[in-house]
Amino acid sequence: MLKHKDLIDFTQNPFELFNNWYDLACETEINDPNAMTLSTILNNRPSSRVVLLKSHDEEGFVFYTNSNSKKGKSISENNNIALNFHWKTQNRQIRIEGQAKIISSEVADSYFNSRPRGSQIGAWSSNQSSELIERSELIDNIKKFEKKYEDQDIPRPPHWNGYLVKSQLIEFWQEMPFRIHDRVVYTLVNNKWIIKKLYP
Repeated sequence: MLKHKDLIDFTQNPFELFNNWYDLACETEINDPNAMTLSTILNNRPSSRVVLLKSHDEEGFVFYTNSNSKKGKSISENNNIALNFHWKTQNRQIRIEGQAKIISSEVADSYFNSRPRGSQIGAWSSNQSSELIERSELIDNIKKFEKKYEDQDIPRPPHWNGYLVKSQLIEFWQEMPFRIHDRVVYTLVNNKWIIKKLYP
């Protein structure tokens, strides 16, 4: 396990290093070690928000959202996105650049079915990113869908999807004394990861 002031012990596989850092963050972060900043571009304007990583492997990083939301519309227009993990307890960041695409309905259905019932109702009830005049509108929507799906399984809304981020660049950042930080970047070129050290 990496000590938090050691230089980055990089390997030929960035996902192995990600797993090491992520597993340690899961042990030490008080809240949401899977929280990551997602940045998208819509109409040539960048926008960022925090979402939760739900799964990851060498294929990429998966999160779920309403495809009618601002981020969903942004990805539909321009699927080049950026992710950023920041783990304060470890003094570490991981920055990812890549392309996002909607995952299969089967995988999204499986994850949706594992969610708490209240979250499933919420996915139907919220017109995410649209203007809400009164919160009572949202509460009324929740009541409507609770009644509609009373005593039955709740299906996944067609607009609620999972996104796989296929990474083209993964940068690991380790805080070091006097701001002489350690940085390693992996860039995918012709299906091969090129590794470089960067000045802090």
